[in-house]
Amino acid sequence: MAGAKGKIRERSRRKGKEGKYLSDQLEEKFVGAKTEVFSRISAKEAEIRAKVNAERTKAERLLEDAKGEAAAIRRKATLEEIGKDTHAKIIAAAREEVAEIEKSTAREVAAVEQAGEKRLPQAVDYIVDAVIAPVALRE
Repeated sequence: MAGAKGKIRERSRRKGKEGKYLSDQLEEKFVGAKTEVFSRISAKEAEIRAKVNAERTKAERLLEDAKGEAAAIRRKATLEEIGKDTHAKIIAAAREEVAEIEKSTAREVAAVEQAGEKRLPQAVDYIVDAVIAPVALRE
């Protein structure tokens, strides 16, 4: 009889430890899934920021090139008025191009943000399902 009681107590102790271990495991899974979703979002944000910065740098270079070209044309021009007109046209064209690049990057950022907002409920459902599924299996 003493052996049987020892086995019952041992089993009940195991269940308590397994329950704690399972809850720790669920907590780790929930935190891991949540971290993974947020890390993906952060990675996408970093990617978009890098693209925006690259486009901004490209636009600044383009503007500097346009200014340099305008300055060269201006020096070469014999008449001051012709040089000013050409300079203004090149600067205007460069500013328009810069504005277009900024608009396109703003649209791209907005599109990615909207996609992220649309996918947020799916991400939350995914996390909740990942946490609830092992609990439902246990019951």
